[in-house]
Amino acid sequence: MTLSRRLGAALVLAALFSAVGGVLPLLRPPDDVPATAHLPAAPAFRLVRSSARTDGVIEALQARLRAQPNDQDAFSALGTAYLRKARENGDPGYYTRAEGALTGALELRPDNVEALAGMGMLALARHRFDEALAWGERARALDAGRAAAHGVIGDAATELGRYDEAVAAYQLMVDLRPDLASYTRVSYARELHGDVSGAIEAMQMAVKAGAAGTEGTEWARVQLGHLYFNSGDLDSAESAYQQALELYPDYVHAMGGLARVAAARGELDTAISLYTRATRTLPLPELVVRLAEVYRAADRPNEAVQQEDLVHVIQHLYAENGVDTDLELALFDVDRGVDVDRAAERAQAEWAKRRSIHVADVVRWTLYQRGDCRTADIYANEALRLGTRDALMLYHAGMIAACAGDSDRAIRLLSDSLAVNPHFSVRHAPGARRALQTLTEHAGG
Repeated sequence: MTLSRRLGAALVLAALFSAVGGVLPLLRPPDDVPATAHLPAAPAFRLVRSSARTDGVIEALQARLRAQPNDQDAFSALGTAYLRKARENGDPGYYTRAEGALTGALELRPDNVEALAGMGMLALARHRFDEALAWGERARALDAGRAAAHGVIGDAATELGRYDEAVAAYQLMVDLRPDLASYTRVSYARELHGDVSGAIEAMQMAVKAGAAGTEGTEWARVQLGHLYFNSGDLDSAESAYQQALELYPDYVHAMGGLARVAAARGELDTAISLYTRATRTLPLPELVVRLAEVYRAADRPNEAVQQEDLVHVIQHLYAENGVDTDLELALFDVDRGVDVDRAAERAQAEWAKRRSIHVADVVRWTLYQRGDCRTADIYANEALRLGTRDALMLYHAGMIAACAGDSDRAIRLLSDSLAVNPHFSVRHAPGARRALQTLTEHAGG
């Protein structure tokens, strides 16, 4: 599913900053592997358990506004608090409340930079990336020294497929504030450009920049676990997830990570238990989808269907609160062979709006599932143009190449996929191995 976007509050790593001369190069020199990082590419906020502290902040700001109804700073702060609440409890209804508060701040003072950046973050959360870019640019025009404005611009540009602009914005952000929020973006940028070791390095810096045991820091530690998992290092991934769970008990993202490791090791009952615990705490779409996949791998189709039905219920709730989930639904439906033509239409409509590698990947996969392999193959270069070392994307490319009749390229791509991470998907990794074996046998015969 998608990737979450987030501005995490964190501490500046002064010593690390001075050690690199005031600048952390986002993309490393050509003799290094190209670089990118990890932020999820679509939703703008991580969704975690409710925080009493956030509730207290909201109540205090509401009381302040009752006493001072023209306090634009309180409106702006309340909007940000509502966004944090949406991140914490997974209720997209808080996006609507955030919009009301931020709009109130801007009505009182149109040049309120905090409110402008907040509107940009809200637009990111709703997957309205053109709007997010416009809000970020307005905030930057008023205060180019505000790191958060560059973060909004970089996130929006990434989702729009404007990667040079994204890298420039993230570089400015990390130069201004080398902290958890900027380091995670450096990590994501490096990951996208195929520099997995550089992405891990930057995410480690993000973890060190925060206070252990806080939600923001443990979110970054979970992302570090994801980077390890995606490179096939299950032991390091498990360690990162376990540490996050110990420091921040009942953290659903850490539970989901441990479940994914268990599933990759074939421990399906353990994976089901962990995913069930996580989704009962907070039914995030990506965790519900993975639970359904594990149920299918365990030959429990009825329980898988229940989870798949729940995904559509959750996505409907998101849509009611202004979140565009067409791309995520297209991939979800086509992977199950449901309404493939409609999924292809959704994906191509999204491609008309934004030319990111992830949109290209979904477009080509929907076309492949519809049987249009030649057209799907056209999108292969678009999806892999940054050199991203993503096993699922390489698997998609390999299956499409095989379908298009290019067996040599299919063998290379499927081999690359399994070399990057042989456990990349409970659903697709077994298929990748079978396809590679068949292609290799035919090539040898």
